[in-house]
Amino acid sequence: MSFELRENAEAEIRMKSDTLGPPQLFERVPQGLFGPLGDPYAELYWGVLASLYQHEFEREPLLVLRAVVLELTEQVIRGSQLWVERRQDLEALAQDADADGKANTRRAARNEPPDDAQSNAEDDQTLVRACSRRIVARLERSGWIHFQYRAGVGEIMSFYPYAARILEALLKVARDEQPILQGLVHSIATLLEPQAFAQRPGVSISEAKRHTLELARELKILERNIHLLTQRVLDEAATAADVLEEGFERYEQAIMANYHRLKTVDNVYRRRSAILERLDAIEREEGALETATEWYAAQQGADKAESRIMVARDLALLRSHFDTIPRIVDEIDSRNARFSGVALRKIRYLLRQDRRTEAQLQFIVEALARGDAPELDFEVYRCELLADGFLYTSPTERPRPKRQTLSATPQQETEQLRKEAAARIRRLFARSRVEEFIDLLLAGRGAVAMKEIYVNDDNDYVRLLYLASYGLDGESSYRLRPSAQRICQGAYAYPDGQIERQKPRRGSVVPGNRSVSRARR
Repeated sequence: MSFELRENAEAEIRMKSDTLGPPQLFERVPQGLFGPLGDPYAELYWGVLASLYQHEFEREPLLVLRAVVLELTEQVIRGSQLWVERRQDLEALAQDADADGKANTRRAARNEPPDDAQSNAEDDQTLVRACSRRIVARLERSGWIHFQYRAGVGEIMSFYPYAARILEALLKVARDEQPILQGLVHSIATLLEPQAFAQRPGVSISEAKRHTLELARELKILERNIHLLTQRVLDEAATAADVLEEGFERYEQAIMANYHRLKTVDNVYRRRSAILERLDAIEREEGALETATEWYAAQQGADKAESRIMVARDLALLRSHFDTIPRIVDEIDSRNARFSGVALRKIRYLLRQDRRTEAQLQFIVEALARGDAPELDFEVYRCELLADGFLYTSPTERPRPKRQTLSATPQQETEQLRKEAAARIRRLFARSRVEEFIDLLLAGRGAVAMKEIYVNDDNDYVRLLYLASYGLDGESSYRLRPSAQRICQGAYAYPDGQIERQKPRRGSVVPGNRSVSRARR
Protein backbone atom coordinates (compact mmCIF):
# COMPACT_ATOMS: atom_id res chain seq x y z
CA MET A 1 0.00 0.00 0.00
CA SER A 2 1.40 3.35 -1.03
CA PHE A 3 2.22 6.09 1.44
CA GLU A 4 -0.26 8.45 -0.25
CA LEU A 5 -3.12 5.98 0.15
CA ARG A 6 -2.37 5.57 3.84
CA GLU A 7 -2.27 9.33 4.31
CA ASN A 8 -5.60 9.68 2.49
CA ALA A 9 -7.18 7.00 4.69
CA GLU A 10 -5.97 8.67 7.89
CA ALA A 11 -7.21 12.04 6.65
CA GLU A 12 -10.59 10.50 5.86
CA ILE A 13 -10.82 9.08 9.38
CA ARG A 14 -10.16 12.51 10.88
CA MET A 15 -12.60 14.19 8.51
CA LYS A 16 -15.41 11.72 9.23
CA SER A 17 -14.92 12.00 12.97
CA ASP A 18 -15.26 15.78 12.66
CA THR A 19 -18.21 16.01 10.22
CA LEU A 20 -20.42 12.98 10.83
CA GLY A 21 -22.89 13.16 13.69
CA PRO A 22 -24.11 10.27 15.83
CA PRO A 23 -26.07 7.55 14.00
CA GLN A 24 -29.84 7.75 14.22
CA LEU A 25 -30.85 5.05 16.69
CA PHE A 26 -34.62 5.44 16.42
CA GLU A 27 -34.52 4.85 12.71
CA ARG A 28 -33.61 1.26 13.62
CA VAL A 29 -35.57 0.69 16.86
CA PRO A 30 -38.97 1.93 18.07
CA GLN A 31 -38.94 5.05 20.21
CA GLY A 32 -40.91 3.32 22.96
CA LEU A 33 -38.49 0.39 23.20
CA PHE A 34 -36.98 1.49 26.51
CA GLY A 35 -40.30 2.57 28.00
CA PRO A 36 -40.86 -0.65 30.01
CA LEU A 37 -37.37 -0.41 31.54
CA GLY A 38 -38.15 3.14 32.71
CA ASP A 39 -41.53 2.16 34.11
CA PRO A 40 -42.39 1.90 37.85
CA TYR A 41 -42.60 -1.84 37.19
CA ALA A 42 -39.18 -1.92 35.47
CA GLU A 43 -38.06 -4.73 37.78
CA LEU A 44 -40.81 -7.00 36.45
CA TYR A 45 -40.23 -6.10 32.83
CA TRP A 46 -36.49 -6.72 33.13
CA GLY A 47 -37.02 -10.05 34.89
CA VAL A 48 -39.35 -11.21 32.13
CA LEU A 49 -37.01 -10.09 29.33
CA ALA A 50 -33.99 -11.77 30.97
CA SER A 51 -35.88 -15.03 31.53
CA LEU A 52 -37.17 -15.11 27.95
CA TYR A 53 -33.68 -14.38 26.58
CA GLN A 54 -32.16 -17.21 28.64
CA HIS A 55 -34.82 -19.67 27.46
CA GLU A 56 -34.43 -18.59 23.85
CA PHE A 57 -30.61 -18.34 23.50
CA GLU A 58 -28.85 -19.84 26.54
CA ARG A 59 -30.61 -23.18 27.01
CA GLU A 60 -31.67 -26.09 24.87
CA PRO A 61 -32.80 -25.00 21.38
CA LEU A 62 -36.54 -25.36 21.99
CA LEU A 63 -39.40 -23.21 20.74
CA VAL A 64 -40.87 -20.80 23.28
CA LEU A 65 -44.65 -20.89 22.91
CA ARG A 66 -47.03 -18.17 24.11
CA ALA A 67 -48.17 -20.40 26.99
CA VAL A 68 -44.55 -20.79 28.08
CA VAL A 69 -44.05 -17.02 27.91
CA LEU A 70 -47.05 -16.44 30.17
CA GLU A 71 -45.88 -19.13 32.59
CA LEU A 72 -42.38 -17.64 32.82
CA THR A 73 -43.89 -14.20 33.39
CA GLU A 74 -46.03 -15.56 36.25
CA GLN A 75 -42.91 -17.09 37.86
CA VAL A 76 -41.12 -13.75 37.64
CA ILE A 77 -44.06 -11.95 39.24
CA ARG A 78 -44.30 -14.40 42.13
CA GLY A 79 -40.54 -14.19 42.76
CA SER A 80 -40.45 -10.40 42.69
CA GLN A 81 -40.38 -8.13 45.73
CA LEU A 82 -43.35 -6.27 44.26
CA TRP A 83 -45.47 -9.34 44.96
CA VAL A 84 -44.62 -9.05 48.66
CA GLU A 85 -44.18 -5.32 49.24
CA ARG A 86 -46.33 -3.60 46.58
CA ARG A 87 -49.35 -5.85 46.16
CA GLN A 88 -51.63 -2.91 45.48
CA ASP A 89 -49.46 -1.81 42.57
CA LEU A 90 -49.91 -5.21 40.97
CA GLU A 91 -53.66 -4.94 41.48
CA ALA A 92 -53.58 -1.62 39.63
CA LEU A 93 -51.59 -3.25 36.84
CA ALA A 94 -54.15 -6.06 36.66
CA GLN A 95 -56.99 -3.54 36.53
CA ASP A 96 -55.27 -1.93 33.53
CA ALA A 97 -55.31 -5.34 31.90
CA ASP A 98 -59.02 -5.65 32.63
CA ALA A 99 -59.60 -2.23 31.11
CA ASP A 100 -57.94 -3.48 27.93
CA GLY A 101 -60.44 -6.31 27.75
CA LYS A 102 -57.84 -9.04 28.31
CA ALA A 103 -59.16 -10.23 31.65
CA ASN A 104 -62.32 -9.47 33.58
CA THR A 105 -62.22 -12.09 36.27
CA ARG A 106 -60.49 -9.91 38.86
CA ARG A 107 -63.64 -7.89 39.59
CA ALA A 108 -65.68 -11.07 39.87
CA ALA A 109 -63.21 -12.50 42.34
CA ARG A 110 -63.70 -9.47 44.59
CA ASN A 111 -67.37 -10.46 45.17
CA GLU A 112 -66.38 -13.78 46.76
CA PRO A 113 -66.27 -14.10 50.56
CA PRO A 114 -62.86 -12.91 51.85
CA ASP A 115 -62.54 -15.73 54.38
CA ASP A 116 -62.68 -18.51 51.80
CA ALA A 117 -59.13 -19.91 51.32
CA GLN A 118 -59.93 -21.38 47.93
CA SER A 119 -61.31 -18.06 46.77
CA ASN A 120 -58.16 -16.28 47.95
CA ALA A 121 -55.98 -18.73 46.02
CA GLU A 122 -58.06 -18.27 42.91
CA ASP A 123 -57.95 -14.52 43.48
CA ASP A 124 -54.15 -14.57 43.59
CA GLN A 125 -53.95 -16.76 40.52
CA THR A 126 -56.28 -14.45 38.63
CA LEU A 127 -54.23 -11.43 39.65
CA VAL A 128 -50.96 -13.01 38.52
CA ARG A 129 -52.40 -14.11 35.18
CA ALA A 130 -53.84 -10.68 34.51
CA CYS A 131 -50.49 -9.03 35.34
CA SER A 132 -48.57 -11.47 33.15
CA ARG A 133 -50.83 -10.82 30.18
CA ARG A 134 -50.45 -7.09 30.74
CA ILE A 135 -46.63 -7.31 30.86
CA VAL A 136 -46.35 -9.54 27.78
CA ALA A 137 -48.67 -7.25 25.81
CA ARG A 138 -46.60 -4.20 26.83
CA LEU A 139 -43.37 -5.83 25.72
CA GLU A 140 -44.96 -6.81 22.43
CA ARG A 141 -46.21 -3.28 21.77
CA SER A 142 -42.87 -1.73 22.74
CA GLY A 143 -41.00 -3.74 20.13
CA TRP A 144 -39.07 -6.26 22.25
CA ILE A 145 -40.81 -9.46 21.19
CA HIS A 146 -43.32 -10.64 18.60
CA PHE A 147 -45.32 -13.82 18.03
CA GLN A 148 -45.69 -15.74 14.82
CA TYR A 149 -47.98 -18.67 14.10
CA ARG A 150 -46.45 -21.94 12.97
CA ALA A 151 -48.62 -24.79 11.73
CA GLY A 152 -48.78 -27.76 14.05
CA VAL A 153 -47.09 -25.85 16.88
CA GLY A 154 -48.98 -22.66 17.61
CA GLU A 155 -47.78 -19.16 18.42
CA ILE A 156 -44.05 -19.00 19.10
CA MET A 157 -42.18 -16.07 20.60
CA SER A 158 -39.25 -14.38 18.84
CA PHE A 159 -37.03 -11.42 19.67
CA TYR A 160 -36.45 -8.67 17.17
CA PRO A 161 -32.77 -8.67 16.05
CA TYR A 162 -31.94 -5.36 17.72
CA ALA A 163 -33.74 -6.44 20.92
CA ALA A 164 -31.71 -9.66 21.19
CA ARG A 165 -28.42 -7.77 20.81
CA ILE A 166 -29.45 -5.11 23.34
CA LEU A 167 -30.49 -7.78 25.84
CA GLU A 168 -27.15 -9.53 25.41
CA ALA A 169 -25.33 -6.34 26.38
CA LEU A 170 -27.69 -5.69 29.32
CA LEU A 171 -27.24 -9.22 30.66
CA LYS A 172 -23.45 -8.84 30.58
CA VAL A 173 -23.81 -5.64 32.60
CA ALA A 174 -26.22 -7.28 35.05
CA ARG A 175 -23.84 -10.22 35.54
CA ASP A 176 -20.84 -7.89 35.86
CA GLU A 177 -18.97 -9.87 33.21
CA GLN A 178 -15.46 -8.55 32.66
CA PRO A 179 -13.94 -8.66 29.16
CA ILE A 180 -11.05 -11.05 28.58
CA LEU A 181 -8.46 -8.53 27.43
CA GLN A 182 -5.77 -11.07 26.61
CA GLY A 183 -8.33 -12.96 24.52
CA LEU A 184 -8.92 -9.87 22.40
CA VAL A 185 -5.19 -9.36 21.80
CA HIS A 186 -4.77 -13.05 20.97
CA SER A 187 -7.68 -12.91 18.51
CA ILE A 188 -6.23 -9.87 16.72
CA ALA A 189 -2.79 -11.47 16.42
CA THR A 190 -4.31 -14.75 15.20
CA LEU A 191 -6.44 -13.04 12.55
CA LEU A 192 -3.40 -11.24 11.15
CA GLU A 193 -1.12 -14.27 11.05
CA PRO A 194 0.08 -15.02 7.49
CA GLN A 195 -1.70 -18.35 7.10
CA ALA A 196 -5.08 -17.18 8.44
CA PHE A 197 -4.86 -13.83 6.66
CA ALA A 198 -4.06 -15.40 3.30
CA GLN A 199 -7.29 -17.43 3.37
CA ARG A 200 -9.71 -14.56 4.12
CA PRO A 201 -7.97 -11.14 3.98
CA GLY A 202 -11.18 -9.11 4.08
CA VAL A 203 -12.65 -11.04 7.01
CA SER A 204 -9.36 -10.85 8.91
CA ILE A 205 -9.08 -7.06 8.54
CA SER A 206 -12.74 -6.48 9.45
CA GLU A 207 -12.69 -8.77 12.49
CA ALA A 208 -9.30 -7.45 13.64
CA LYS A 209 -10.73 -3.94 13.48
CA ARG A 210 -13.75 -4.98 15.58
CA HIS A 211 -11.60 -6.65 18.23
CA THR A 212 -9.19 -3.69 18.27
CA LEU A 213 -11.98 -1.19 18.86
CA GLU A 214 -13.33 -3.39 21.65
CA LEU A 215 -9.86 -3.71 23.22
CA ALA A 216 -9.27 0.05 23.10
CA ARG A 217 -12.73 0.69 24.54
CA GLU A 218 -12.27 -1.70 27.46
CA LEU A 219 -8.79 -0.35 28.26
CA LYS A 220 -10.18 3.19 28.35
CA ILE A 221 -13.07 2.09 30.56
CA LEU A 222 -10.59 0.34 32.84
CA GLU A 223 -8.37 3.42 33.04
CA ARG A 224 -11.30 5.71 33.88
CA ASN A 225 -12.92 3.41 36.43
CA ILE A 226 -9.84 3.02 38.62
CA HIS A 227 -10.39 6.64 39.68
CA LEU A 228 -13.97 5.84 40.71
CA LEU A 229 -12.87 2.85 42.79
CA THR A 230 -10.13 4.93 44.42
CA GLN A 231 -12.62 7.66 45.29
CA ARG A 232 -15.00 5.05 46.71
CA VAL A 233 -12.26 3.83 49.07
CA LEU A 234 -11.65 7.40 50.23
CA ASP A 235 -15.30 8.39 50.66
CA GLU A 236 -17.27 5.26 51.56
CA ALA A 237 -14.90 2.82 53.29
CA ALA A 238 -15.49 3.39 57.03
CA THR A 239 -13.60 0.37 58.38
CA ALA A 240 -10.50 -1.61 57.48
CA ALA A 241 -12.77 -4.52 56.48
CA ASP A 242 -14.53 -2.27 53.97
CA VAL A 243 -11.19 -1.28 52.43
CA LEU A 244 -10.11 -4.92 52.16
CA GLU A 245 -13.45 -5.91 50.64
CA GLU A 246 -13.18 -3.09 48.12
CA GLY A 247 -9.60 -4.00 47.23
CA PHE A 248 -9.66 -7.79 47.23
CA GLU A 249 -13.18 -8.42 45.91
CA ARG A 250 -14.51 -5.58 43.80
CA TYR A 251 -11.22 -4.12 42.62
CA GLU A 252 -9.61 -7.50 42.07
CA GLN A 253 -12.59 -8.67 40.02
CA ALA A 254 -13.12 -5.47 38.05
CA ILE A 255 -9.51 -4.44 37.41
CA MET A 256 -6.91 -7.11 37.99
CA ALA A 257 -8.81 -10.25 36.92
CA ASN A 258 -7.67 -9.94 33.31
CA TYR A 259 -5.33 -6.98 33.27
CA HIS A 260 -2.50 -8.67 35.21
CA ARG A 261 -2.31 -11.39 32.54
CA LEU A 262 -2.08 -8.67 29.92
CA LYS A 263 1.07 -7.46 31.72
CA THR A 264 2.66 -10.86 32.41
CA VAL A 265 1.79 -14.01 30.47
CA ASP A 266 0.09 -12.38 27.48
CA ASN A 267 2.18 -9.23 27.43
CA VAL A 268 0.49 -6.60 25.30
CA TYR A 269 3.81 -5.06 24.22
CA ARG A 270 5.08 -8.33 22.77
CA ARG A 271 1.84 -8.84 20.85
CA ARG A 272 1.76 -5.18 19.84
CA SER A 273 5.15 -5.32 18.14
CA ALA A 274 4.16 -8.45 16.19
CA ILE A 275 0.84 -6.90 15.14
CA LEU A 276 2.49 -3.70 13.91
CA GLU A 277 5.01 -5.74 11.93
CA ARG A 278 2.17 -7.72 10.36
CA LEU A 279 0.38 -4.49 9.41
CA ASP A 280 3.52 -3.31 7.62
CA ALA A 281 3.73 -6.63 5.77
CA ILE A 282 0.01 -6.58 4.87
CA GLU A 283 0.30 -3.11 3.35
CA ARG A 284 2.92 -4.53 0.96
CA GLU A 285 0.82 -7.54 -0.11
CA GLU A 286 -0.99 -6.21 -3.14
CA GLY A 287 -2.68 -9.50 -3.94
CA ALA A 288 -4.17 -9.85 -0.46
CA LEU A 289 -5.27 -6.21 -0.47
CA GLU A 290 -6.98 -6.75 -3.82
CA THR A 291 -8.87 -9.76 -2.40
CA ALA A 292 -9.83 -7.77 0.70
CA THR A 293 -11.07 -4.93 -1.53
CA GLU A 294 -13.34 -7.30 -3.41
CA TRP A 295 -14.74 -8.66 -0.14
CA TYR A 296 -15.40 -5.13 1.18
CA ALA A 297 -17.13 -4.23 -2.08
CA ALA A 298 -19.43 -7.25 -1.79
CA GLN A 299 -20.21 -6.58 1.88
CA GLN A 300 -20.68 -2.82 1.69
CA GLY A 301 -22.17 -2.61 -1.79
CA ALA A 302 -19.55 -0.04 -2.86
CA ASP A 303 -17.36 0.28 -5.93
CA LYS A 304 -13.76 -0.91 -6.07
CA ALA A 305 -12.13 2.50 -5.50
CA GLU A 306 -14.24 3.23 -2.44
CA SER A 307 -13.69 -0.28 -1.07
CA ARG A 308 -9.91 0.13 -1.44
CA ILE A 309 -10.14 3.31 0.64
CA MET A 310 -12.16 1.39 3.27
CA VAL A 311 -9.43 -1.26 3.51
CA ALA A 312 -6.74 1.40 3.87
CA ARG A 313 -8.84 3.23 6.44
CA ASP A 314 -9.32 0.12 8.59
CA LEU A 315 -5.59 -0.69 8.47
CA ALA A 316 -4.78 2.89 9.46
CA LEU A 317 -7.29 2.64 12.31
CA LEU A 318 -5.64 -0.54 13.56
CA ARG A 319 -2.24 1.12 13.52
CA SER A 320 -3.42 4.28 15.29
CA HIS A 321 -5.06 2.33 18.11
CA PHE A 322 -2.02 0.12 18.71
CA ASP A 323 0.15 3.23 18.71
CA THR A 324 -2.05 4.64 21.49
CA ILE A 325 -2.28 1.48 23.63
CA PRO A 326 1.10 2.01 25.44
CA ARG A 327 -0.03 5.41 26.70
CA ILE A 328 -3.28 3.95 28.04
CA VAL A 329 -1.44 1.05 29.69
CA ASP A 330 1.02 3.44 31.38
CA GLU A 331 -1.89 5.49 32.70
CA ILE A 332 -3.55 2.34 34.05
CA ASP A 333 -0.32 1.39 35.82
CA SER A 334 -0.01 4.80 37.48
CA ARG A 335 -3.65 4.81 38.58
CA ASN A 336 -3.31 1.25 39.84
CA ALA A 337 -0.29 2.25 41.92
CA ARG A 338 -2.25 5.20 43.29
CA PHE A 339 -5.14 2.92 44.30
CA SER A 340 -2.74 0.59 46.13
CA GLY A 341 -1.17 3.51 47.97
CA VAL A 342 -4.53 5.02 48.91
CA ALA A 343 -5.86 1.68 50.16
CA LEU A 344 -2.72 1.05 52.23
CA ARG A 345 -2.81 4.52 53.83
CA LYS A 346 -6.52 4.19 54.51
CA ILE A 347 -6.04 0.84 56.28
CA ARG A 348 -3.19 2.24 58.36
CA TYR A 349 -5.28 5.21 59.28
CA LEU A 350 -8.29 3.08 60.27
CA LEU A 351 -6.23 0.57 62.26
CA ARG A 352 -4.12 3.13 64.12
CA GLN A 353 -6.50 6.02 64.56
CA ASP A 354 -7.05 5.20 68.25
CA ARG A 355 -3.36 5.05 69.10
CA ARG A 356 -1.56 7.63 67.00
CA THR A 357 -1.89 11.39 67.27
CA GLU A 358 -1.22 11.90 63.57
CA ALA A 359 -4.17 9.61 62.71
CA GLN A 360 -6.44 11.64 64.99
CA LEU A 361 -5.28 14.82 63.32
CA GLN A 362 -5.90 13.26 59.89
CA PHE A 363 -9.43 12.35 60.99
CA ILE A 364 -10.09 15.93 62.10
CA VAL A 365 -8.69 17.38 58.88
CA GLU A 366 -10.81 15.03 56.73
CA ALA A 367 -13.94 15.91 58.73
CA LEU A 368 -13.25 19.63 58.33
CA ALA A 369 -12.60 19.18 54.60
CA ARG A 370 -15.94 17.42 54.09
CA GLY A 371 -17.76 19.97 56.21
CA ASP A 372 -18.94 17.33 58.70
CA ALA A 373 -17.32 18.87 61.79
CA PRO A 374 -19.23 21.47 63.83
CA GLU A 375 -17.98 25.00 64.28
CA LEU A 376 -15.69 25.11 67.33
CA ASP A 377 -14.55 28.21 69.17
CA PHE A 378 -11.43 27.62 71.21
CA GLU A 379 -8.27 29.42 72.20
CA VAL A 380 -4.68 28.24 72.39
CA TYR A 381 -2.66 28.46 75.58
CA ARG A 382 0.87 27.52 76.47
CA CYS A 383 1.07 23.91 77.64
CA GLU A 384 2.85 24.71 80.90
CA LEU A 385 -0.17 26.75 82.03
CA LEU A 386 -2.57 23.76 81.93
CA ALA A 387 -1.58 22.07 85.21
CA ASP A 388 1.36 21.49 87.47
CA GLY A 389 1.54 17.76 86.73
CA PHE A 390 1.35 18.08 82.96
CA LEU A 391 3.71 15.61 81.29
CA TYR A 392 4.63 17.83 78.37
CA THR A 393 8.22 19.07 78.33
CA SER A 394 9.31 21.86 76.06
CA PRO A 395 11.97 20.93 73.50
CA THR A 396 15.57 21.67 74.42
CA GLU A 397 18.49 22.19 72.12
CA ARG A 398 20.89 19.29 72.11
CA PRO A 399 24.59 20.04 72.37
CA ARG A 400 26.44 19.65 69.13
CA PRO A 401 28.97 16.81 69.05
CA LYS A 402 32.59 17.85 69.24
CA ARG A 403 34.98 17.08 66.45
CA GLN A 404 37.33 14.14 67.04
CA THR A 405 40.65 13.62 65.37
CA LEU A 406 41.09 10.28 63.65
CA SER A 407 44.18 8.40 64.85
CA ALA A 408 46.48 7.06 62.17
CA THR A 409 46.90 3.27 61.99
CA PRO A 410 50.51 2.01 61.91
CA GLN A 411 51.67 0.61 58.57
CA GLN A 412 52.42 -2.80 60.06
CA GLU A 413 48.88 -3.20 61.40
CA THR A 414 47.45 -2.06 58.05
CA GLU A 415 49.34 -4.78 56.20
CA GLN A 416 48.22 -7.39 58.71
CA LEU A 417 44.59 -6.32 58.35
CA ARG A 418 44.92 -6.50 54.58
CA LYS A 419 46.24 -10.05 54.72
CA GLU A 420 43.50 -11.17 57.10
CA ALA A 421 40.81 -9.61 54.91
CA ALA A 422 42.29 -11.17 51.77
CA ALA A 423 42.34 -14.57 53.45
CA ARG A 424 38.66 -14.26 54.32
CA ILE A 425 37.67 -13.11 50.86
CA ARG A 426 39.51 -15.87 49.00
CA ARG A 427 37.57 -19.04 48.38
CA LEU A 428 38.78 -21.68 50.79
CA PHE A 429 38.11 -24.54 48.43
CA ALA A 430 38.63 -23.11 44.96
CA ARG A 431 39.89 -25.53 42.29
CA SER A 432 43.35 -23.95 42.21
CA ARG A 433 43.76 -24.23 46.00
CA VAL A 434 42.63 -27.87 46.02
CA GLU A 435 45.09 -28.63 43.19
CA GLU A 436 47.87 -26.99 45.22
CA PHE A 437 46.95 -29.25 48.14
CA ILE A 438 47.07 -32.36 45.86
CA ASP A 439 50.49 -31.31 44.44
CA LEU A 440 51.91 -31.01 47.93
CA LEU A 441 50.32 -34.33 48.89
CA LEU A 442 51.74 -36.17 45.86
CA ALA A 443 55.23 -34.65 46.34
CA GLY A 444 56.44 -35.94 42.97
CA ARG A 445 54.66 -39.30 43.13
CA GLY A 446 52.23 -40.47 40.46
CA ALA A 447 49.46 -41.56 42.83
CA VAL A 448 48.44 -41.46 46.47
CA ALA A 449 45.82 -43.37 48.48
CA MET A 450 42.81 -41.58 49.97
CA LYS A 451 43.68 -42.91 53.45
CA GLU A 452 46.77 -40.69 53.48
CA ILE A 453 44.60 -37.56 53.51
CA TYR A 454 44.09 -36.32 57.05
CA VAL A 455 40.61 -35.26 58.20
CA ASN A 456 40.72 -33.55 61.59
CA ASP A 457 37.79 -31.10 61.48
CA ASP A 458 34.83 -29.97 59.39
CA ASN A 459 36.96 -27.80 57.11
CA ASP A 460 39.11 -30.79 56.18
CA TYR A 461 35.97 -32.85 55.47
CA VAL A 462 34.44 -30.13 53.28
CA ARG A 463 37.74 -29.84 51.41
CA LEU A 464 37.58 -33.59 50.86
CA LEU A 465 34.15 -33.20 49.26
CA TYR A 466 35.46 -30.56 46.87
CA LEU A 467 38.52 -32.74 46.19
CA ALA A 468 36.28 -35.62 45.13
CA SER A 469 34.07 -33.36 43.02
CA TYR A 470 37.00 -31.81 41.14
CA GLY A 471 38.63 -35.22 40.71
CA LEU A 472 35.60 -36.72 39.01
CA ASP A 473 34.69 -33.95 36.52
CA GLY A 474 37.80 -34.45 34.37
CA GLU A 475 38.76 -30.77 34.39
CA SER A 476 41.50 -30.91 37.05
CA SER A 477 45.16 -31.87 36.99
CA TYR A 478 44.39 -35.07 38.94
CA ARG A 479 41.86 -37.88 38.77
CA LEU A 480 40.05 -39.70 41.59
CA ARG A 481 39.43 -43.43 41.25
CA PRO A 482 37.07 -44.40 44.12
CA SER A 483 36.59 -47.91 45.45
CA ALA A 484 33.83 -49.74 47.33
CA GLN A 485 35.74 -49.63 50.64
CA ARG A 486 35.17 -46.84 53.18
CA ILE A 487 37.64 -45.09 55.49
CA CYS A 488 36.77 -43.91 59.00
CA GLN A 489 38.81 -41.22 60.74
CA GLY A 490 37.14 -40.36 64.02
CA ALA A 491 33.63 -39.06 63.32
CA TYR A 492 34.27 -38.72 59.58
CA ALA A 493 33.79 -41.47 56.99
CA TYR A 494 34.44 -41.32 53.24
CA PRO A 495 35.07 -43.76 50.34
CA ASP A 496 38.50 -45.19 49.82
CA GLY A 497 40.28 -44.87 46.52
CA GLN A 498 43.34 -43.56 44.75
CA ILE A 499 44.31 -40.11 43.49
CA GLU A 500 46.37 -40.11 40.31
CA ARG A 501 48.01 -37.28 38.49
CA GLN A 502 46.28 -36.72 35.17
CA LYS A 503 48.40 -36.14 32.12
CA PRO A 504 47.63 -32.71 30.62
CA ARG A 505 46.24 -32.52 27.12
CA ARG A 506 48.57 -31.30 24.37
CA GLY A 507 48.65 -27.52 24.31
CA SER A 508 47.03 -27.16 27.76
CA VAL A 509 48.63 -25.88 30.93
CA VAL A 510 47.99 -27.63 34.22
CA PRO A 511 47.72 -25.12 37.03
CA GLY A 512 48.90 -27.67 39.55
CA ASN A 513 52.36 -27.87 37.95
CA ARG A 514 52.86 -24.17 38.47
CA SER A 515 51.61 -24.53 42.01
CA VAL A 516 53.99 -27.36 42.88
CA SER A 517 56.89 -25.47 41.36
CA ARG A 518 56.05 -22.48 43.48
CA ALA A 519 55.72 -24.76 46.52
CA ARG A 520 59.12 -26.34 45.86
CA ARG A 521 60.75 -22.94 45.43
